[in-house]
Order: sequence, then C-alpha cells, then structure tokens
Amino acid sequence: MIQFLADQLDQLDLALDQLALKDRNFDRFALMLIDNVVELTLHQHAHDIHLDAGLHPPDDGSRVDPKIIAAALGPHFDAKVKLARATGFATGELADTVQYLHGFRNTAYHRGARREGILRALALFYARSACELLGEYRPPYFMSISMDCLPHRAVKYLGATEQLLPSDAYKLAWQRLGAVATHLGNTLIADLSADLEKTVLRADEQLTFLAVNTTPAGITRNQAVLDCQVWPFAYSDEGQAFAAAHGGPDPSAPGYIGWIEQHYRWPCRADPIPSWRKRSASLASERNCHAALKKYCEFMNQTEELRTAIDTSAAELDAHIQNAIDSMREDRAFDL
Repeated sequence: MIQFLADQLDQLDLALDQLALKDRNFDRFALMLIDNVVELTLHQHAHDIHLDAGLHPPDDGSRVDPKIIAAALGPHFDAKVKLARATGFATGELADTVQYLHGFRNTAYHRGARREGILRALALFYARSACELLGEYRPPYFMSISMDCLPHRAVKYLGATEQLLPSDAYKLAWQRLGAVATHLGNTLIADLSADLEKTVLRADEQLTFLAVNTTPAGITRNQAVLDCQVWPFAYSDEGQAFAAAHGGPDPSAPGYIGWIEQHYRWPCRADPIPSWRKRSASLASERNCHAALKKYCEFMNQTEELRTAIDTSAAELDAHIQNAIDSMREDRAFDL
C-alpha cells in the first residue's frame, strides 16, 4: 500500500510539471495522468471494500450491495464512483466533479478534443480534486515491503516519514501537492464562462444567418430553430417510424414535413439564445468551482443536440449559397 500511494504522488507531481510548461499538448498529457491517478484510487477503494466485505461481513444489514462492488471492480469509471458514493468515500460535489472531469479526459483521449481555452484550468482543477480525494482515502492498512522504492517525486512531499505515522505523512503530502496545484493558478470559472459565452455567440450568429438567408424574404428565428430539427428528423428512420405509428402521411406526400413539424414534441420550439445567455451569466457569477463545472457541463450536454443541428444547418446553407455563387460565376464566364 505504501508503494501504491507513493506512485500516485509521483504521477501527480509529474502532471504538475507538465502543467507548469503551459503548453496545450502537455496540458492534455497532464489531464490523462491525473485521471489515471483518480481511477486507480477509486479502483483500489473498490478492492478494499471487496476484501473487507469478505473478511468482515456485517450482521446489521449495512453491507454494500455486492453487485455495486462487483461493478466497481470492472472497467467502468461511473461504477467506481457509484461505489465511492455508497461508502461515503467521495460524495456530493467531489463525486460529481471527478465524473465530469473524467468525461473531459475521454473526449481528449478518444476523440482528440483540444478544448484549448479551458484544458489547462480543467487539468489544474482535476489535480486539486485528486488531492482532495486522496486526502479522504483511508486504506485498510499501511504496509511496506523490502522491494518498495519511493520515487524522488514522492519523497519531496513526504519528507522524513519515520517521524510520522504513514497515515499522517500522506495526509500532509496530499495537502502539500494540492498547494502546489493551487499555486499554478485557478482560472477555471473565467475560462469556462468565456468558452460558454463563445459557444452561445456562435449559435446566435448561425441562427441569424439561417433566418436571413433561408428564403429570399427571410424567416423568423423561431422557424429557423424548428427547421434545424424538423428536416433531419423527418426523413430519419425514427421520424418515419413516428409518422407511421401516429397516423401520419407517407414521407413522399406533400404535407409530410408540415405534419411532422406540427405533431412531434420538439425539444425546443423557439429561439433558445435568451435563455442560454441567462445560463451563461449565471455561470459567470458563480464562485464555487465545483458548481461552475456542473453548470458548464449541464449546459453543454443539454444543448449539444440542438447546437449540432443549428451548426449543421448553417453549414449546409452556406455550402448551398457558395455553390450558387460559383454557378453564377461559371455562367457569366461562359457568356463572355
């Protein structure tokens, strides 16, 4: 266990070194290192609970559901967080935060999402949260064997461990490492707020573009919002199945699009920008980093489908306009 904890100190300190370089690629690397520490700690906690349940089964019915423990020992991060919540190891804001930040790690690692405006602030917040989590970790035992080798990065934070109980030495080490992470800066709320504001502004500009250019006379922004959702849905398998199940016309019928627009319960039927701006302002005024991260992630998750639809429709209309301009230029050149 001593070696395990020392290795987590080692890895977190390495992550902070990467963040100190203030380079986007090192920021991305640091985020992955920190996430790995958190996941390993949650998995070790699950292993501890599994062993304890086998050695000391309670008689009062307070035992954690074995299915939750078994799931936490598997590969899924959310199952490990669920067990941490059930045992009181990571609860409330901290549990929510590590789950949100793990999601950012996944998009960075699996989809190559850069998130350049917020990545460093996210990684630093993850480092502070990891220190908080490890400060709460209570292993069932502290034991060292002759083969253990403390990395020099860990020794920097542990100091002379023989003068303290291991539990006290590591508690101080997490505090010291957290202080280093704090010293590197905290721009999380400002960076998240700026990114969300930029996201809302882009959607606003795209809706204006659609409203002005969809027809020669233009359409309302409310209609533009509906059109973004109606057309992709209407000819999808889901849309055609909905029409068939609710007595709608055949997809080839002239009134099909109008029927779909009228009868389907659209997630958004009006211009969302005013309410999105209120949410952006709410995030900007937040003072709690955990709450700010939650507001940002909830906004991005809840609006992703509509924002994608608006972005796709604007791109398609722009391509159509550019093709029309190119055709007019070709015709004029031919006439000359």
